[in-house]
Amino acid sequence: MTEIDGSLDVSSENSTNVRPRDRGDVIPPALKAARTALQVAAAASPDVAARLAERFFTTARRAPRPARELEALSRARHFLIPSEGSPLAAWEWGEAGPRVLLVHGWEGRGAQLAPVAERLAALGFRAVAFDAPAHGDTPGTTCTFFDVARAIEHAARALGPLHAIVAHSMGGAALTWAVRSHGLAKRYVVIAPPADLRDFSRGFARMMGLSDELRVRMERRIEERYDVSLDDVVTEKTAAKQYAPLLVVHDVGDQEVPFDKGRRLADAWPGATLMRTEGLGHRRILREREVVRAVERFVAWGLAPS
Repeated sequence: MTEIDGSLDVSSENSTNVRPRDRGDVIPPALKAARTALQVAAAASPDVAARLAERFFTTARRAPRPARELEALSRARHFLIPSEGSPLAAWEWGEAGPRVLLVHGWEGRGAQLAPVAERLAALGFRAVAFDAPAHGDTPGTTCTFFDVARAIEHAARALGPLHAIVAHSMGGAALTWAVRSHGLAKRYVVIAPPADLRDFSRGFARMMGLSDELRVRMERRIEERYDVSLDDVVTEKTAAKQYAPLLVVHDVGDQEVPFDKGRRLADAWPGATLMRTEGLGHRRILREREVVRAVERFVAWGLAPS
């Protein structure tokens, strides 16, 4: 692994460059009722509680699009990507050239990567971002890590040969799962990626006050539904046999996905490059100019787009 220091002087009273902390005890107001319902169900029936926990765990909250995303989408071509169930809402920037697929994270939207998309389009690429199942403008009520991985595979098939895939957060983890046995692009970039799917379920369990027994029951339901062991959904297993160039970008002050998770991926993926930033947190990192430039340079390396 090669590590480069992309630290930026962005310190201010509003900076997110703070020591990472466990957010598991911080529960959003909207989930307080769900937490109460789970605790009541757990006392009555562990099986019912596990089913309810799985439902809450796989339900992504949808937030209104900020003005900057709406403006970026107005400059893109909207279309639909065929997928399992409902088609994926997608947008493309650029008229011609190699295609780059952009993948957002949990409770995110494809337009969050519009700064990257528009820079790539300016360089002569076609950049495509989509909303994952049950996210943004794509219909659905529930979504899991595995659904996002399948959506990536469907998008890759529908769009034809891909030059690169750029993914954020849980989208990055889903990408490593999607390419575990076959490549989908020539180059990959992941920003702030988790390293272990159980990081999500453990964090959810802490936030919702679930016992370890109930958490395990919930995890088993997911394993049975997708016929997979969560023990296999770890960076060290999904990345070890990869050889395509990979850039990992992660902020040392990320409070949602700690920096060491990105380092684990970079260590496990042969020949990967790790770019470390400071002061950008988990989402601002997607809009920071120097990060966008690093991504575009990596994607365009050795290629002269049309």
